[in-house]
Amino acid sequence: MNRTPGYRRRLAAMLLVAAGLCMSLSVGAAHADPGTTGKLVLVLDSSGSMKEPAGDGQTKIAAARTALTSVVGKLPASAEVGLRVYGATVFERGQPGACTDTQLTVPIGTGNHDQLRSAIAGYKPYGETPIGYSLQQAAKDLGPDGKRTILLVSDGEATCDPEPCEVARSIADQGIDLKIDVIGFRVGAKARDQLRCVAREGRGDYYDADSTADLEAGLDRLSTRAFRPFRISGTPVQGAPRQEGAPVLRPGLYSDAFAADKTAKYYLVKRTIAKSTLRAGVSFRSPASTGNTVMAKVELMTPDGESCGWSYPHATKFGTSEVLATGSASSWSDWREACADSPQLVLSVSGGQRWSGMEGTAFELRVNEEPPVRTTSGLPGEADNPVWTPMSEATPQQIVPGSSFADAPRIASGSYKTTLMPGEIQIYKVKIDWGQRLQAQVSIPQLSAATARASGMTRYVDTYLISPTGDEVYAVFAKKAPGLGGQRGVLTKRGMHTGVTTKEVRYLNREGPNGQDKGSSTPGDYYVVVVLAKRAADPAFTVPMTLTVGLEGTAGTGRPEYVKDARPVSGSEVTPAPGEEPGGKAETGARAQSDGPSDEGGVPVGLIAGLGGGGVLLALLGVWAITQIRRRPAAINAGGHPHQNPPHNPWQGPSSGPHQGPPHNPPHQPDPNQRW
Repeated sequence: MNRTPGYRRRLAAMLLVAAGLCMSLSVGAAHADPGTTGKLVLVLDSSGSMKEPAGDGQTKIAAARTALTSVVGKLPASAEVGLRVYGATVFERGQPGACTDTQLTVPIGTGNHDQLRSAIAGYKPYGETPIGYSLQQAAKDLGPDGKRTILLVSDGEATCDPEPCEVARSIADQGIDLKIDVIGFRVGAKARDQLRCVAREGRGDYYDADSTADLEAGLDRLSTRAFRPFRISGTPVQGAPRQEGAPVLRPGLYSDAFAADKTAKYYLVKRTIAKSTLRAGVSFRSPASTGNTVMAKVELMTPDGESCGWSYPHATKFGTSEVLATGSASSWSDWREACADSPQLVLSVSGGQRWSGMEGTAFELRVNEEPPVRTTSGLPGEADNPVWTPMSEATPQQIVPGSSFADAPRIASGSYKTTLMPGEIQIYKVKIDWGQRLQAQVSIPQLSAATARASGMTRYVDTYLISPTGDEVYAVFAKKAPGLGGQRGVLTKRGMHTGVTTKEVRYLNREGPNGQDKGSSTPGDYYVVVVLAKRAADPAFTVPMTLTVGLEGTAGTGRPEYVKDARPVSGSEVTPAPGEEPGGKAETGARAQSDGPSDEGGVPVGLIAGLGGGGVLLALLGVWAITQIRRRPAAINAGGHPHQNPPHNPWQGPSSGPHQGPPHNPPHQPDPNQRW
């Protein structure tokens, strides 16, 4: 039966409506909520010493009110937060109740910003400093369950029993989901030692503040972090220990966890259009308890075991920092026909050679699909090394960074200001089109005396650019970039100024020798990741940071034409493209079949279970429309490419070259001093 383009467009429109409405009903199950989590209680010092000068023309109590009021305004309305004050009602230590003088002035709850601001405005410096007893009561305020944080602000050491460090140790024994962060506000050496001990024993961070600005920065970052932990998103799926019985994945965003050892987990990835390019990306954040280098392996293979592409998501740690590792594998090859022709590929995810303490660590799994192009004739060639374009940092906007891919704020060209803490991973999202490249510039001004003292002589700040699937994509040989010309900047007391850039996004970048090139072969959501190294036993501190991003080039330049007017499907998208299966669907399957990319007919049982009434009708309509479109034979890429050289990047094997070793043996030993 000969179907006209108009017929196909009508079917595609029907599919769009069906898929859109169905996904609106089921999206809640498809992604983890990146919103707030956990509970926080602020424990504030209202002792008599808070009357003393803050060093910037006001008293400590006035500085605390200013900083706290500002921070409360930045907390999300859904944050569960409360306020406890000590030393506010009993004047002298000899009076009854002086060492139990602590009150929960605002109970832990949501939507209580007005009560918090009112309580902050009303509290005055008055009595003693019963830190230990106040911590005991704060732990009771938080209850026994969930992520819980105590944020203590004190300007001196305790004047009452029990001893705060011992109390912190006993509170920490209540579970790993409870921690105590501490801010010492213009404290002396003895008080600093005591408060650092509280943070250390309470598995939290200690932060030194010498001014109102320091105090606000510390409160801002520590309170914000309590509600923005690193989160793994995606439809939960369990990889199988072997290919047989592995779950079948279509384009979408999934989550799983590493096995108890280096044993691989297997998935079957089903094409929704013939000869498409499949990409699978794995991202995870390693626990602080792991060794200096962590690594995984992600590989796409044919059902017969022929390797199509692989990479080694890995990261080198600094001290006790947690780290983010990410990487992807691609099926694209201009000479391995089976990788392009097989209707299903086998995806494996396993531990790499540096495997320590990663057992059970959760990871995100993105599956992207790109249709074949009609022709490569006339497309721009592989992008050259770029030349940096200077960018202005004028009038930066205040921003709250993301701590995960799911909660990364989307930003456009411009400047943004925030603060950065040791060990913190900040993530930002930028949309990039064909013909554009991303520049990211990080600037930190001269440090204050307290911050310079906490930071030490030098400290690394790393800036990474990550592709929509998870490749590291900064241009290694960019010209005239500020700083040292690489991802790593060196922070001293004089500050820091550095920048990184991608190559221009072009279809033929996929022929490049390294992951940095191949990762910039598709448009979409790219990520800027900024990390300040943390050392063992580091005090917490924040540095002011300005992030400036720019998009260079003309959007849309070099856009390819895909067969059947299809478009790529990103694993992070909620609504599927016309003519393609909805993303985020997993089903249990047997060994990969050779029945072509079309569906076998019928409505997925999981979809029926998740929808009711009219939702089932919409699902049936969507499946019918897909079937009608796919009965037409798929076109073949008419362009063709020259033979690709074998990969030079030891961390990635994207179409595997003829000199590649066995699929499950890495081509090189990893360098433990290399970050990616």
